[in-house]
Amino acid sequence: KEMLGFPGTASGILTGGASEANLIGLLVARNSVANTDVGNYGMGHAEGRLTLYGSTESHSSLIKAADILGLGKEAFRKVPVNKNFQIDLGALRAAIVRDREQGHVPFCIVGNAGTVNTGAIDPLDELAELARAEKLWFHIDGAFGALAALLPEYENKIRGLSKADSLAFDFHKWLYVPYEAACVLVRDAEKHHHALAVSADYLNPQARGMAAGPEPLSNYGIQLSRGFKALKVWLSLKEHGIDKYRRLIRQNIHQARYLGSLVEASQKLELLAPVSLNIVCYRYNPGGFDEDALNRLNQTLLAELQERGIAAPSYTVINGRFAIRVANTNHRSRREDFHRLVQASLAIGEAILCARPPEAVV
Repeated sequence: KEMLGFPGTASGILTGGASEANLIGLLVARNSVANTDVGNYGMGHAEGRLTLYGSTESHSSLIKAADILGLGKEAFRKVPVNKNFQIDLGALRAAIVRDREQGHVPFCIVGNAGTVNTGAIDPLDELAELARAEKLWFHIDGAFGALAALLPEYENKIRGLSKADSLAFDFHKWLYVPYEAACVLVRDAEKHHHALAVSADYLNPQARGMAAGPEPLSNYGIQLSRGFKALKVWLSLKEHGIDKYRRLIRQNIHQARYLGSLVEASQKLELLAPVSLNIVCYRYNPGGFDEDALNRLNQTLLAELQERGIAAPSYTVINGRFAIRVANTNHRSRREDFHRLVQASLAIGEAILCARPPEAVV
């Protein structure tokens, strides 16, 4: 809580991943903002369809959460983004107005602190202000970028983080701990507890014995049986300290920028999105080929990189273009690794063209 600017009175729970953390955050949001007691009586008692809003770059777990919560996948309104892949505030405002005019009930805005595709950071401060003005819950998916809040140079970009009603983030990304380790923080502890607490004779705490102790964690999360997730997180923080993590996160970001500069310096590689955090999306593009051919070419190139053991980037699709996606959350990464990746991408791309060239644009 202290690291991310939440008050000491806030609550939270460790989860298996940010997908679960997002689900819990949206559950608390739904139950807190809905105009009827949907927690007890179900969505059939809601007065109007509940809707929530996030950019087209939002993680799939948020759409899945809308489905699990009985809202339906379509209740998650996908708002267009600008050229930097940040949510379009004007389009967001228009979507909220349009839904209210149609009798729907907006209840939540989701901001991204580092999108999964490109690492883009939404204008969190402006989203927080809009959510307050519209009396909506403000949830932040910070799976990738929340811990950038440790860096003073990211203070302006990430400032709205501390204004969220709930925040989901991973420890198994930028805290480098083994899977599974994530967290959700909820500003209002009472709302968090009210949304998830269920009384049962076999779960209620006792004054003495094995069942003695504080409130069960099951009253703040989904799981009953759970592993000791906190141990590896606590040990890592105690061993390394915040300053070391700050240095490593900054190192990963600088390395991503370095890779981006190598891509931009090459005549046959193309950067497909701005490098705003620790993610670089690029493709091999020697010129003279249509988009379908380039997509096939880069799919083959990526498979070769992985199967030869050179590197293990992932992939995404940006504006219809297949991208080789490098998400740098490895404290062992070195600059030479990225130089080797660029050289291998160029060499393999050329070899693929010589072996079986895609159809050229006529």
